[in-house]
Amino acid sequence: MSIDDTKWPIFAKDKRGREICLTKERWRHALDHPGMQERLLDSVLLALKVGRRKQEALDPSKYKYRRRFENLPEDYTHIVVVVKFGIDSVDPSKENNFVLTAYLVREYS
Repeated sequence: MSIDDTKWPIFAKDKRGREICLTKERWRHALDHPGMQERLLDSVLLALKVGRRKQEALDPSKYKYRRRFENLPEDYTHIVVVVKFGIDSVDPSKENNFVLTAYLVREYS
């Protein structure tokens, strides 16, 4: 499925039920990273849904979700998805959690 055939934005829930938004603009940004391909969209969403999550030390509102995959290009082993968590500026009762980028790594540490 091509980027233009997909309905945007896409919403996914992580293991704890937090809703995370992926916009077309952020997905295009992720595709600029080495090895990233349109066919990996479902794997990126799966990394959000079931991947391990680690908080950024310098920005506690950012988290990296990571998951190992066998079918990645070249010798990449993991997909990492960076998510920013926040509160909606218009409606403070709602969350505003969104993907900043996604990229591939070798043997995540």
